Amino acid sequence: MAELDQINVATKKYVNKNADLRDFVFNRDPLMAHAKANLREEYDGGRYIGEDFWYDGLVGGSYAKGKEFDTTQPQIEQELQFQPKFFEVGVTLFKEDIQVINRASSPQTVFPLIESRIQNAYTTLGTHLAIAAYLPGQGAGYTTGFNGMTEAFNDNSTASWNGSNYSTYGTITRGGATGTVLNSAPTNVAGSIEYNTLEETYAECSFGDAMWEPNMGITTYFGYSFIKEKFQTQQRFNNLQDPKIGFNGMEFNNAVILRSRYCPGSYLFGPSAAGTADPIAVGYLKQSSGGAITTYPLGTGYSSGYWETLWWVNARKPHFNFYVSPDPEFGFGFTGFKPSAGNTKAIGQVLFAGALTFAPRYGKQLYGITG
Repeated sequence: MAELDQINVATKKYVNKNADLRDFVFNRDPLMAHAKANLREEYDGGRYIGEDFWYDGLVGGSYAKGKEFDTTQPQIEQELQFQPKFFEVGVTLFKEDIQVINRASSPQTVFPLIESRIQNAYTTLGTHLAIAAYLPGQGAGYTTGFNGMTEAFNDNSTASWNGSNYSTYGTITRGGATGTVLNSAPTNVAGSIEYNTLEETYAECSFGDAMWEPNMGITTYFGYSFIKEKFQTQQRFNNLQDPKIGFNGMEFNNAVILRSRYCPGSYLFGPSAAGTADPIAVGYLKQSSGGAITTYPLGTGYSSGYWETLWWVNARKPHFNFYVSPDPEFGFGFTGFKPSAGNTKAIGQVLFAGALTFAPRYGKQLYGITG
């Protein structure tokens, strides 16, 4: 061991004990913040979560007096079925560290290690849910995650931003007996975002008054900047803040455009080692896939530079639901610490069980936005 100099021997260090640990790794996502604040639905058990829907109308029409009516009884109801998904983040500590060296009551403790780790676990869990909301729940390595927007907003004939098609949603086959009611064709912008593209794609997933139009647009930070730089000076957008979740956005028709770094785009794809820019996203994919996925998936045609996505979402019940188990542990709870049999490790987990569901025709994905 090297000898200490006089300053290190004679002078204590200064530590700011009033400040929380600073966060240099997590990002905040408005989609999941909105879901937690407004769309939570209790999932109180069952083999799967069922969401019923109409896919056709009954037989009828105008008629001349004396006509024999068609009394056919058609099938018009169907059910989407979703399996609950499970998420966990582990907290592992040595008893020597938390009971002897870093005792919470000790004046020598700068911050209690146990509190730091549990708080980090909850933040990590929430972040994993946000990352999974944009990704599919089908395909190699993805089946443990949500059936997210990449899968929901597809039509089986037009590839999503990741180059994949999804023939089913909620176990129902697109284009089968239900026809096209579960379809949402992705739009490959393949260039600069234009006002008419925003307007027309918004119209594609609008089916009536405000309740039946998107109320949220989610894009990347660069995507948000492109829209703001090109159109805000023309006074086509108004700035506002969602009071429930605290995110600033731009109003467009009946929607608020918000930004997230967990929305697929060039931040997650790059900048140098492709797909490894965000350690939380990469860690989630590695753990969830059992090591089969080691990088964040790249967008179709992405090589370098800007490549962003934008998602129109009708983030209202019943079009968008966030199912959460009421169980004290699986509903964002902590299992408590359990002793390890072979050493002095104390091990616990924060847990989530539930699902995230969308109504495909009330949302849409745009990708390949480069400016």
